[in-house]
Amino acid sequence: MGNTISLEAIILNTHDVGEADRFCILFTKERGKIAARARSVRKLGSKMGGSLLPMQHVKLQAREGSAGFMISDVQKVSTFDCRDISAFLSAQQGMELLLNTLHDEEPMKDLFEATLHFLQRCSDHPEHAVLPFTIRLLKILGMLPDAENAYFSNCSSAQKTFLTLSSLEKWDQLAELSDQERKLFSGLCATLLSEISSRPLKAGTVINDVRSASAL
Repeated sequence: MGNTISLEAIILNTHDVGEADRFCILFTKERGKIAARARSVRKLGSKMGGSLLPMQHVKLQAREGSAGFMISDVQKVSTFDCRDISAFLSAQQGMELLLNTLHDEEPMKDLFEATLHFLQRCSDHPEHAVLPFTIRLLKILGMLPDAENAYFSNCSSAQKTFLTLSSLEKWDQLAELSDQERKLFSGLCATLLSEISSRPLKAGTVINDVRSASAL
């Protein structure tokens, strides 16, 4: 028997396996990205099944053994309103960015808190959530050049202010950018993300630009 540990987690993705199990990819506050299995949670009457879904913020008990982590109990901490299609798609993009940039078992508490902030922002302002989160992600990962760096030489002072505020997670202070300005930042972020992404990304404005940058 392995040790049982308590974890706070954001569920990035899930896969149904076997007759009733669920395999979860978790971004935990304490251990970083881990994979864990929950047995029999798809059976009728399971108390855990409804909580082990993507984009949920949970606290859980997991037993760590030679075969990996096994979830034994889970409780929801907070629920994000992603019923709106724009909110759902924005949140999904954020989860995919994390899946493709995080390394296994590397705790990143600042990024964990930023992700919670991002999910809440998806509920409130989904159309302006992904790009600021992407910039903050790059900053925490040490991949974002300073606003005065030559990399951003074609950006206006307003765009550089947007960059700085986004990187500091001061998202409520952001001025709205034009579509052209957002596209420029999206392309710049895509080039940076393509250097650290572990596999091709699938959907969304920033993600589509990552695919294009990776093909160059």
